[in-house]
Amino acid sequence: METKFAFEPWTITERGFQPENLRENESVFALANGLIGMRGNLEEASASGADTIQGTFINGIFDSEPIVYGEAAYGYAKNHETICNVMDAKGLVLTVNGESLDLGRSKVEGHTRILDLRRGTLHRSFLWKTAGGAVLEVEMERIVSLTRQHLAAMKIRVYCISGSANVQAVSQIRPARIAAGDPNDPRNAGGKDRSLKTGNRRADGNCLSMQQFTKNSGQVICCAVNHVCENGQADACLAGDGLSWTMQCLLSAGSCLDLEKSIAYTAGKADEAAQLMAMAEEECQQAPSYTVLAAEQREYLDTFWESAGMSIEGDDALLQGLRFNLFHILQSAGRDGLRSVCAKGLSGEGYEGHYFWDTEAYILPVILHTQPEIARKLLEYRYSILPAARARARELGHEKGALYPWRTIDGQECSAYFPAGTAQYHIDGDIAHAVAEYYFSTQDLNFMADCGAEMLEETARFFYDLGFYSREKDGRFVINCVTGPDEYNVLVNNNTYTNRIAAETFINAAKFMRLLEEKRPEEYQRLCERIGYEEQEAADWEKAAELMYYPPKKDGICLQDDDFLNRKPWPLETIPAEKRPLLMHYHGLTIYRHMICKQADLILAMVQFGDSYTEEEKKQNFHFYDRVTTHDSSLSMAIFSILASEIGETEKAYDYFMSSARLDLDDMQGNSKDGLHLANMAGTWNCIVRGFGGMRFEEDTISFHPVCPAQWKGYSFRVIFRGRTIEVKVTPEGASYELICGEPVEILADGERRRLG
Repeated sequence: METKFAFEPWTITERGFQPENLRENESVFALANGLIGMRGNLEEASASGADTIQGTFINGIFDSEPIVYGEAAYGYAKNHETICNVMDAKGLVLTVNGESLDLGRSKVEGHTRILDLRRGTLHRSFLWKTAGGAVLEVEMERIVSLTRQHLAAMKIRVYCISGSANVQAVSQIRPARIAAGDPNDPRNAGGKDRSLKTGNRRADGNCLSMQQFTKNSGQVICCAVNHVCENGQADACLAGDGLSWTMQCLLSAGSCLDLEKSIAYTAGKADEAAQLMAMAEEECQQAPSYTVLAAEQREYLDTFWESAGMSIEGDDALLQGLRFNLFHILQSAGRDGLRSVCAKGLSGEGYEGHYFWDTEAYILPVILHTQPEIARKLLEYRYSILPAARARARELGHEKGALYPWRTIDGQECSAYFPAGTAQYHIDGDIAHAVAEYYFSTQDLNFMADCGAEMLEETARFFYDLGFYSREKDGRFVINCVTGPDEYNVLVNNNTYTNRIAAETFINAAKFMRLLEEKRPEEYQRLCERIGYEEQEAADWEKAAELMYYPPKKDGICLQDDDFLNRKPWPLETIPAEKRPLLMHYHGLTIYRHMICKQADLILAMVQFGDSYTEEEKKQNFHFYDRVTTHDSSLSMAIFSILASEIGETEKAYDYFMSSARLDLDDMQGNSKDGLHLANMAGTWNCIVRGFGGMRFEEDTISFHPVCPAQWKGYSFRVIFRGRTIEVKVTPEGASYELICGEPVEILADGERRRLG
């Protein structure tokens, strides 16, 4: 493995100025808190000879513009929704004796940046030997607070080692920059106008504040910055189309300039602009000191790492990668029930800040077993857009139920290419699966009464209306013309994964409606009246699940869909590396007529619904689909790794895991500059816990069937289950289990019942 960073247990360190890696490292060093996201840009914004992608984002804040079709048709998605790159408050320009800091030109030694995963900070330090002879030690550190969702902060220290230094520090709020995407790459946001309109700007004493409005979506973003500095002369003013606060002081050897910036962002509806501006100004002016914020951050992360603890003996590189991945998952997840997890987190503009099914299928399990209260909020977001999902189902001709969008921000379908987008009806099942798994892991009946049962009921209604009992399939329930998780096989009949997750949705919807009737009869009755539910629906769903059709096996191969084996073979070894990913080099029709997969699909079904397949079926199909899958999606390798672990192919599981664990840290796909691959990051946790650790849910409890890769001396992980924190330690000799906190609990370990606590 070619690695970019030294193997350190809790930090990611960049040594020296690396202009060739600047853009991807801006993603790696991003900080966020579920609302605010700041790329790891240099405070001075740019350096001569270096290419940068500036970025500050507010989760859920987007602008829209009509999708222009050459040939439009009824029911096509109407608007793009694209996350806004908002005004940037990280800026700090340092000038000493008339020389501005520029890493491309200035004489700088020992330049170091450190992302600290335990402290949640980005620290930067270097020695600056100015042309005028002064030598200065410069330190800068920033935080995006995980405990105060509207706040970020910076601390700057300039220490004069020798000489005399007339220092000018200019703190800025710079207007948002227009998107930096590639219009020829569907994974990026190129060609979309997200320029914002600037509203009120104020420069008052030590406080700067600015408003910006979206052009079409009716949203406003407010930013305020307050400065604390005890030495020097300060002045605040409008500066071009931005704002600046300037501090000047004279330093002699042994003296220093200490500056703190408190940064607040608020956002919402445009008609709330005045209140939101006042809130941002109050937040930053009343913010605690940087020291207090840093202490809060450390305490929060200490608690997180206590519950999400993970270790690997014998592979420091992988352990660093896993902790890095967990850190970014934590800081990317929305926490207020109004926003979810962008496909790239809040680290870049890739995929336009959209929410996909990745959240429920990959990311939510990680959060559920490390931060279950955040998992509930992510599901509450899906409940908040249920009215839009109902409207979308009606638009597509379904009298009942709700169809969630494949990609969205505010609930509207944003995919202009319906064959690989809207047709992925399995998203309804992915959300329903997450709802049921949340309840199983938390026993949170309040959530089911408030949100969960209704989401299950509406997704079951949709699937029931989508499918039908086919005479040609001996009266089985079939679901035609859908796209499964694999986007290289579109508009197929009876995608196995879709049919299986629809059947599960039917069963769970019936089960939880009856559970609600038994445990919360009054709330059950109110729900029935509100949505017009009839008891016969549950029986209808259960019958459809019982009679669900699955493509029959052919020579031991479980078909991904009815016609998968009827497509033309395309051996992977005949495809040049420079022609990957296929979607960037071949027309869709060329891809769709071949027997080739972009990502795990049938294999995902075998992982998700393992009890439906024998071990021999899993082995045979793993090897078959391994030969026809390009893994052009970062969602793929983790799923293959999990199934490989289950069938005893531990070496193969390890290889797939190795290909995903440091994917962004080492920029293994060459596109980390556009943002991190959050679902892949979550997949690596699943590789450890659900793959090597063999965690499953069985017989109303949690079970483990762990294996240990030969390359490791051992590993351990912790999961939260029904209020208990359980630690699993695995060595080549065996496994041990310990209840870290919570009431005693019974688990299954290699098929044997054990009581912990």
